[in-house]
Amino acid sequence: MTVRPTVVLVGGIYHADGEKLLRAAADVVTLANPKPTEIAAALASAHGAIVRYPHRIDATALAGAGSLAIVASSGRGTDSIDVAACTERGVVVVNNPGLGTIPVSEHAVAMMLSLSRRLELSDRAVRAGGAWGKRTEFNVCDVNGRTLGVVGLGLIGSEMTRKCVAAFGMKVLTYDPYVAPEKADALGATMLSSLDELLARSDVVSVHAELNESSRGMIGEAQLRRMQPHAFLINTARGKVVQQQALERALAEGWIAGAALDVFEEEPLAEPSPLWKLDNMILTPHVAGLSGDALRELALSAVTQVLQVIAGERPRSLVNPAAWNAAMARLVRTA
Repeated sequence: MTVRPTVVLVGGIYHADGEKLLRAAADVVTLANPKPTEIAAALASAHGAIVRYPHRIDATALAGAGSLAIVASSGRGTDSIDVAACTERGVVVVNNPGLGTIPVSEHAVAMMLSLSRRLELSDRAVRAGGAWGKRTEFNVCDVNGRTLGVVGLGLIGSEMTRKCVAAFGMKVLTYDPYVAPEKADALGATMLSSLDELLARSDVVSVHAELNESSRGMIGEAQLRRMQPHAFLINTARGKVVQQQALERALAEGWIAGAALDVFEEEPLAEPSPLWKLDNMILTPHVAGLSGDALRELALSAVTQVLQVIAGERPRSLVNPAAWNAAMARLVRTA
């Protein structure tokens, strides 16, 4: 392009180094906590945008965006972006896969250990006083040699599997209808063809599935009732994979022993939330992938790909290649 492009940061950006790189090549509009009408107004004159969850770029926001060629997710997921609407309007979408593999898998392991060692309960007991007389009542358990069920064997699920096999000698069962059993074999795990079987056999279930029409709500009351009473459920993937009300009931009525959530059906989580009253629940605010190193890499990846597209270069993580030619034509028209 011959004119200096405009890029909108919807919800800000994860790291200052990314914004610095972007401002060197483009005019930047930052929307810290925008309403949908403010997003639409800003996109009307923009060439690119980076959107940070839970803000959203949908068909309404795109309606007047005649110069927009590229929308980037701030992370791996694209649920903040209406990809179909972007494709229809000739706007390319990019994401940033692979950068959350280490931090999210580490967070899931930390949640597993916190649940099994009852760290939250022990901490509260010490602070309340008299903990030394209750030490055998915490029902602490080991994970070494136990069975882990991994739902979704993508990059993060695979790393979770590798860590737990290598560090704890866990027997790992996996379920992913999109992955060949040989991938699980190579990781020292066993691929199952049934989610129900995985749930019934696992001491810990860790969810790493992508959110799509098949996975939306895939773990509800029927699935939770199949789990063992001593089992734990961990979700660091997407909140809508697990039916939250069913999980609340499962924990309150003792169908399972505990759960840890980094993601929720609706975010931010309502305050107060019914989940607050459950003492067999660990809650974190969608921070699993947000380590310092990952934040910088995510920001640089998103900015680099936006600038590549505006310069007419094909990015590394193009989600909707069908929109490429139309996006390039739009850039030529608005140059």
